[in-house]
Amino acid sequence: MNDKRILELLTRKIAGEISLEELEELNNLFKKNPDIVYYEQYLKEIWQGDIINLGVDIDKQYEKHKLRHTGLIFQENKALDIKSGEKVRKLFNLNYVLVLGIFIIVGILFFQWNSNLFSEQSEGIINRMEIMTQKGVRKLFLLPDGTKVWLNADSKLSYDNSMNDGGIRSVNLEGEAFFDVVKDVNRPFVILTKEISIKVIGTAFNVKAYPDEDNTETTLLNGSIELVVNGRPKEKFMLKPSEKLAVTKNKIIEDTDYGSISDSVSNRIALASNITLTIGTLSKINIDNHEYIQEISWVDNKLVFKDETLEQIVPKLERWYDLDIEIKDIKLKTFRYTGTITKESIDQVLNAMQLIKPFNFKIQNDDVIMY
Repeated sequence: MNDKRILELLTRKIAGEISLEELEELNNLFKKNPDIVYYEQYLKEIWQGDIINLGVDIDKQYEKHKLRHTGLIFQENKALDIKSGEKVRKLFNLNYVLVLGIFIIVGILFFQWNSNLFSEQSEGIINRMEIMTQKGVRKLFLLPDGTKVWLNADSKLSYDNSMNDGGIRSVNLEGEAFFDVVKDVNRPFVILTKEISIKVIGTAFNVKAYPDEDNTETTLLNGSIELVVNGRPKEKFMLKPSEKLAVTKNKIIEDTDYGSISDSVSNRIALASNITLTIGTLSKINIDNHEYIQEISWVDNKLVFKDETLEQIVPKLERWYDLDIEIKDIKLKTFRYTGTITKESIDQVLNAMQLIKPFNFKIQNDDVIMY
């Protein structure tokens, strides 16, 4: 794979200066090398970011980069005069030599900076479509390639209207969605979230990636998927049917802290001091002689939880009913519940929970106070 040519074409594409011939060349490269999508997302992230806010000592990191990757992308170096507060976008407007200089910075950050692949907006010739669901709303729709997507409440999915024309089909997700992907062996389907990226050919699976939660989960029903943790593109994980993968930030999780995996035999891999990868099986729950798959029950308009704390359940109730819940008494957060919600009102749900663990509550407009 010609990294230098790929980076050059991607840069011209993001800058809106790519020609039709170059775009066709890039699409052909995508078909042969689907992993180019990881390079593209890093470039977009740098394009939209502020160098001064990245917290990176460019000179120091570049010296490390030379020792590790000499000759990988560049043959000669140019010193860059980067003034405080300048945007990368401004640098791209300089001459071709400085554009190659920016590639050096991109190379450094690609291997050194644990950043996000996710980019909500696209510029130039790309025409983006964005679909959002409010709290309390779940929606089924079709993507241009025929893929079915069930979008859960308080979620957002964006994609290119021209996704049928390129060598790869990619979407960006914030929140939770269930995908039934149309099979196309020549054009992989890629889901990009804040913490992980998932590549598939054709399969059915669920992804939960709410930006305000520490956990990002992927549950596979059938087929196979390849998963990459953002910032670690060389490490890839394959999931098999009925397997589940969770990426947790900021703490090392225990089974008792993570109810949805507590019933499975799981394999933990510590990726970094603040990231844990947990591989287990999907959660089948029996309630009143009915079996539910907890991770995808929402697709059938059922909210299922088993032995979860009230603190874990509250965010789900807020999205399900489109309201805000405040717990005044900290002891209530440790109360554990098992149940399923279908058409019950929030009053009915809280009254039922009171019978198991005593507490008081009041509802004012769209706010619930528990005490």
